[in-house]
Amino acid sequence: MTVNFDNLNLLPEIKDLLIRANSPYLSKRELSNYLKVSESFIKQKLYSGEFVENLHFFKIGDAKIIFDRLEIDKWIRVQASKGENDGKPLPKGREALSKYLSQWKESHSSDRA
Repeated sequence: MTVNFDNLNLLPEIKDLLIRANSPYLSKRELSNYLKVSESFIKQKLYSGEFVENLHFFKIGDAKIIFDRLEIDKWIRVQASKGENDGKPLPKGREALSKYLSQWKESHSSDRA
């Protein structure tokens, strides 16, 4: 049996990647990748006060901010539970889907009665 040790030099980098992947904290860039949004979206939520310091994020020093992945997950669920885009108009494609779902709910709720 032949063992190839060519990639042993990659082990420290792989270790660092695994540690970061399992960390409960995220940088702005990591959070934007995690949520699949732009970094400017993250900054907007910070400046608007929607992300709360010492809940959703923590400051380290004057400039470094880290986000709590679990609290961000809770925030996502709250946003999703608000429904219809938080009172904002839905994009046209989604208006039809929303209307269809509302009609479906009504028709199925009358079946139960």
